[in-house]
Amino acid sequence: MEPLDSGPGQEPPPEQGSDLSPSSKGRQRKKNSKYLDYETDYSLDAEGLQQKHPSKSPRGEKASPKKTPSRGRKPASGSQRAASEKNDESDRTAPEPDGEPPEEPPKRTPRARKTSTRRTPAPKAPAAGGGAQQQNGTPPKGKCGRKQRNQGATAASEPPRGEERGQPPAEEEAAGGRPRRGAAKAALKYLHSLATEMFDSQPGAKSEVTGPAPKTPNRTKVTKGQKRKRPDFDSDAPDDEDFVPGRGEEEEEEEELDETEDEESAESSDVDSDVRRGGSRPARHSRSFNNFKGRIGFTINTMKVVWECMEATKKFRQERLSSWVFADWVPSTSAWARVPQREVDTYLPEEPRSAAFRVSREGLRKEETPLRRLDRFGSVPVHPERWDGLLFAGGPVWAMEWCPTPDGVAASQFIALSCHRGMDERHHVNRTYTGPGLVQLWDVGRLEYNARPQSQPSLAYALAQDKGFIWQLKWCPAGGWEPPTSARKAPLLPRLGLLAVATSSSVVTIYSLPHPAALNSSNSNSENSSQQLHIYKAKGLVTLKLGAFKAPRLERSGQVLCMDWLPEKPHDIIVIGFYDGTVGLWNLSTKSSLLRIREPDASLSLLPYRCLLAHEHAVRALAFCPASRHLLVTAGEDRYVKTWDLRRPYDPITVQKRYLTNEIYWPLNGPGIILAQDCAYAPKSQGVHYLDHLFNSFFVIPRSTTVWSLSYTDWMNSVVACDSFGEVIFAVLPQLNSFPPYAKRTLERRLPIYLSSVLPDDKPGDHETAGGAEHGAGKAQEGSVREDSDAPSDKGNKQVNGDDGDGDGAERTDPSQPSETYKEALRRCRLLQEDFDLQSFVGMEKRALWKRMKNTEIGVKLDTDKMTIAALHKVRFNPNMNCHVWVASGGQTGLVKLNCLRGMISSESKKIVGDGRTRVNAQQSTNEQEDAGQSVTDEL
Repeated sequence: MEPLDSGPGQEPPPEQGSDLSPSSKGRQRKKNSKYLDYETDYSLDAEGLQQKHPSKSPRGEKASPKKTPSRGRKPASGSQRAASEKNDESDRTAPEPDGEPPEEPPKRTPRARKTSTRRTPAPKAPAAGGGAQQQNGTPPKGKCGRKQRNQGATAASEPPRGEERGQPPAEEEAAGGRPRRGAAKAALKYLHSLATEMFDSQPGAKSEVTGPAPKTPNRTKVTKGQKRKRPDFDSDAPDDEDFVPGRGEEEEEEEELDETEDEESAESSDVDSDVRRGGSRPARHSRSFNNFKGRIGFTINTMKVVWECMEATKKFRQERLSSWVFADWVPSTSAWARVPQREVDTYLPEEPRSAAFRVSREGLRKEETPLRRLDRFGSVPVHPERWDGLLFAGGPVWAMEWCPTPDGVAASQFIALSCHRGMDERHHVNRTYTGPGLVQLWDVGRLEYNARPQSQPSLAYALAQDKGFIWQLKWCPAGGWEPPTSARKAPLLPRLGLLAVATSSSVVTIYSLPHPAALNSSNSNSENSSQQLHIYKAKGLVTLKLGAFKAPRLERSGQVLCMDWLPEKPHDIIVIGFYDGTVGLWNLSTKSSLLRIREPDASLSLLPYRCLLAHEHAVRALAFCPASRHLLVTAGEDRYVKTWDLRRPYDPITVQKRYLTNEIYWPLNGPGIILAQDCAYAPKSQGVHYLDHLFNSFFVIPRSTTVWSLSYTDWMNSVVACDSFGEVIFAVLPQLNSFPPYAKRTLERRLPIYLSSVLPDDKPGDHETAGGAEHGAGKAQEGSVREDSDAPSDKGNKQVNGDDGDGDGAERTDPSQPSETYKEALRRCRLLQEDFDLQSFVGMEKRALWKRMKNTEIGVKLDTDKMTIAALHKVRFNPNMNCHVWVASGGQTGLVKLNCLRGMISSESKKIVGDGRTRVNAQQSTNEQEDAGQSVTDEL
């Protein structure tokens, strides 16, 4: 096929037949002869717009129609106009249907290539200006196409003829030659020009239209996500406004922005009342909505995870916890005897008064908080506004647990804790000890999540035992509590719970603790009526020992450093970790004669049904999986963390080498574990880690010192930790079921509960005067204790205090001990506790205590040569539903503090707790009716 234009300097192609026309691709196509007589053309002259019909001119020539350029096409070049005129000439010379044929036949043209049958849409209206162009097509490709496009660009740069006659200019084209809105805007301009000319032709009309027409009052606002409406050219709108390029888009964007701001402000103002009721959020603003911080101070995404975990925890406890276990383990008055007054001092802590301390509460600067000192077993009344309480246990607290109660039951809360007798007491874990120990049971009153306690903490009673100091306490997770009003025939007493006590003599003893009111009333007599302290000795229900029936271990495995009670019903398994790396499992409900041993004193001992060598060194922490009785995780001093399937204990499931672990938890809502790490091997990357079983981890609470203890609560999916600096840090975990667990800006998920610090003493003389009697009493007690120096623990006290005969303490046999004693530290410093305002967490990043917590996460160092009297060793969340926002923490000074996270209380948590109370009340009313019916039946 020959090209239409062979390039510059060549002759144009021969004339085409009257039935051929150029196509949109630069090729020729055959015209349809049926529509030749119906073609019309519109053009503009100097007087106005007139419609011209395709009739012959007086000279016998047909007027060349003015073509409207198609959308996105360039104006036609000169060669294209010439070709178009030749086609018109051939149309004029063509014979009529009933006329004579021409004298000379037209020249034969080359056959055109077939083109696609796709129809090219005709333009809606002719343009106001511009040069002629090919009919229904763009310039052809190749050399001819490039030449025509260059010529078209030159012609497009010249102003159209219509502008010289006062007509509106041609529409503005984009960089690619395409009009901004195409044929729609061209048609709108043409109609506007036509209306202007018609308006000018009327008598009395103005010569031009000035100013935009008023807007339609019922204009539809175009929002994001909706399809923009196109103008209707066939509608007879009475108020057409002038078209200004770009003005419509700017107005629409401004309207969309205003609408978005109004919706966001409306959502933020009503977020607490809508989202907490379970309302759905709009999809358009989901990102800003989820990151919105309501009255609590955490984002909506963070709090939604907390509310989901509360629902899951409530359902799990209803299905997987027992209501009553070990029915034959009921306390009796015959097993509990009061300790004589002459032997009480043997079990009491040595320090009669606490260190001088002061409490500073954020937001209450006007409140004067002078220095205070508490007596042994004394307490401070609960603060009327912040609800925090304080008590003094008498020595460094190393074991502490809350007594569990049924969900929805409003009852008094109890804390069981144990402390060392001496403030400077040190113990070696590589050998066992025996000696006096004391378990303290504190009644902290009826705690509620939304009400201030009405009573201050008090010591209910204490349990004395002679099996050494106590490293850990563990209550039975559920089924051990019964109401204090339960009718028990004498000598039985209503049961408060089952408590396992791990001692330094390599055994664990389980006690059945009665309610304090029933126990104290049954042992009251005239001789001890004036005695305030209730200290008892009790017989253990069962003692857990390591070994076999004919091969006892004889305490050669070392001390018990950790243990856990099966959290799933029937709560009959206890796992214990020993110093030599051995882990043993005991079945409390076994009836096997090979595992049950009756001792000469008529006490019962149990042997493990399974043992495994879990680690090469001491087992420092272990925990059961709450969702399965067959999964266990252990952490040893060899720095390994291992997960075990107890059905095949010969090989662990996973083995990971981490840092030195002090405590471990297995959360209910996540496939991983939470570790509290020591700074022995990694001084810059310790803290609290979450670690799943696919080796993915992230920092929950980064610290720059040793984290001694942590506690996890399933109710709020949160962690609280305490460290050697004396800081208690609270953190909300993200969704742990995601893979891998990920959370943005974890710094915004944690906050301090309170921070302890040691300040230099301004008036040391006053302290010595105030505490002179106490120090004298302390010296007398130390002398009485050191006279009995047969126990190895007393030798440890001599080494620490430096008593080598001269009394100055200059020579010390153990260089690993700090060079400063507790009493020396009291003479030079005092303790300051700064409480964070826990009523609301809004704007916590701007508070001074939060900034101080952030600074201590990186570069603060601890002086190990001085006594760290501010260090905290234990922290625990309350596991009960009614008071799940309460936290207890204690440490080196013997001060135990109670704090309420009131800022975590939301409408969702109130609803869950209210439903639990309603269920319990309905169950109690049903039981009372059944009891009444049974009593009537017995009488009949």
